Amino acid sequence: MAAVKKKRFPLISPLLFVGILLVLLPIFTFMTMDRLKKQKEFSTQRLMGKGISLIRTFEAGTRTGFFTMGWGARRIQTMLFETSLQPEIVYMMITSKEGRIVAHSDASRVGNIFHAMPAISNINQDISEFNHRIRQLKNQIQVFEVFKRFVPVRANFKGRHMKMRGMLLHGDKTRSSKRKFERQTKEWCQPYLQSQDGNMPEKAQHYIFAGLSMAKEKIARKRLLRHTIWRGFFYFALGCVGFIALFAFHGYRSAKESLTRVKAFSDNVIENMPSGLISINLDHEITSMNKTAKDILGEDLTKSVPKLIALIKKQETSKEIIHQEIDLVVDRNKTIGLDITASPIKDSENQITGFLFLFKDLTQIKELKKQVETNRRLAAIGKLAAGVAHEIRNPLSSVKGFATYFGKRYEENSSDRQTADIMVKEVERINRSITQLLEFAKPMSVEKKPVDINVMIEHSLKLVHHDIVQKKIQTKVDINLESPLIYTDGDRMNQVLLNLYINAIQAMEEEGKLEIRVQEKEQQGVIEIMVKDNGSGIGKETLNLIFDPYFTTRPTGTGLGLSIVHTIIENLGGSIKVQSTEGEGSCFIINLPVQETGN
Repeated sequence: MAAVKKKRFPLISPLLFVGILLVLLPIFTFMTMDRLKKQKEFSTQRLMGKGISLIRTFEAGTRTGFFTMGWGARRIQTMLFETSLQPEIVYMMITSKEGRIVAHSDASRVGNIFHAMPAISNINQDISEFNHRIRQLKNQIQVFEVFKRFVPVRANFKGRHMKMRGMLLHGDKTRSSKRKFERQTKEWCQPYLQSQDGNMPEKAQHYIFAGLSMAKEKIARKRLLRHTIWRGFFYFALGCVGFIALFAFHGYRSAKESLTRVKAFSDNVIENMPSGLISINLDHEITSMNKTAKDILGEDLTKSVPKLIALIKKQETSKEIIHQEIDLVVDRNKTIGLDITASPIKDSENQITGFLFLFKDLTQIKELKKQVETNRRLAAIGKLAAGVAHEIRNPLSSVKGFATYFGKRYEENSSDRQTADIMVKEVERINRSITQLLEFAKPMSVEKKPVDINVMIEHSLKLVHHDIVQKKIQTKVDINLESPLIYTDGDRMNQVLLNLYINAIQAMEEEGKLEIRVQEKEQQGVIEIMVKDNGSGIGKETLNLIFDPYFTTRPTGTGLGLSIVHTIIENLGGSIKVQSTEGEGSCFIINLPVQETGN
């Protein structure tokens, strides 16, 4: 059942219900509390209004009774009892400032102390102000109590009613009526009757309380609470359904968009990954290949080559991922070395549906290995050459000195003088070779500064101008840079270009063509300098040896020119390589950093 439920509702999680609860519960709680608060305010206003009306009516009746009918404490007691018979009235009472009950709707409470007496200082601030509070009686009944200062007299009210009372008293001349009135007025309400100006007498300080039943409010509150809770549950369930539907729809759209993004991302990664990728089906047909694979193997590759089929058969036997290096013949004139990894493609039931080949071209890696080996060999030769040159130079100085001496001594003998001159020239030639050897072997210092590339190329061509004119060689210069100023060692680069020009001129016949091209590289701060000729070219068997010291194909060459060029370019932080086809010419390509770096 659990599996079926999970499959049927894949987008519903228990955390979703928790989230909905955390969102909706505070909202419904706030709404419920707000409704209860408003209901409480309404009940308070209703009970407060009823209490105020009740006390004002009682004070007006008391006022009329005092001054027209000569009421006393007993009549006020009776009036409190009759008033308390109205609905929702629990009690009414009048107390002194000490809290002693002087009149109560329950006559048995008269004379007792009212222990819940409020602070009279707050009540006396404004004798016309009504106060209220909620009290809980001993029988656990809550009452809404309205209270204020008892004000049975008002200014200009007493004088008018005293005349009426006097008329009544004079009209009744019997002694019994007079005694009855005097007995009543000697009670607690006597100070109000004796006030002559109609203002509150100082000795009279009483407080009236009206306790109203809150049973109806409790019933209304319970009904409201129950109604609000049921409505809250209904809206909560409705909100849950809405949220679940919304989340389900949003989850569906998110899953769809995520799947689209993942597919687009994976396609983009596969298409632009630096390694080649090919998938082959069980019929040994190529089903897909990325851009790198097309660049390495060619666009028109539609069927798998025999070596890939051999890897598939080997994998079917070993049942493991195969990793090895192979030489793959792409076409008749192209064979490339590949570092290849072959693995099976399996479906959800672990069945092989095809094969995946991930490979990278080892051509650049092999070239780097050759370059590293060449640099290692050059470094070893350089150390050896430095020691040998040092030992040879000292005897050469002696030989040259003796040859010069004998040339001067036998100056009159032409044959001996000629022999001495030949010895001096040969020593100087050996010395030049040793100087080049030392320059090649010792650490080379470079001094970089701003150089105008146009001036540098023009100056280097002037140095071989005589040879170019003599052989009628055409020169073409193409400089394509945003700024002609580069940051490099101009003298060293002149030496590099001069050696390349000399090699090119010596490799060309008359009316050859020398091309110098300078352009920006994709890498920022690097330029590419190409020196191309259409001379005799370099054979494949010697192409990897041209930068070795003392390797030369010319009888008069020292074999140090290109070695020195290689050393200078390395000291300038660049690289040099050659592309050449025998009988068609050569092209030397220099990648040179020309951007000033901060200290």
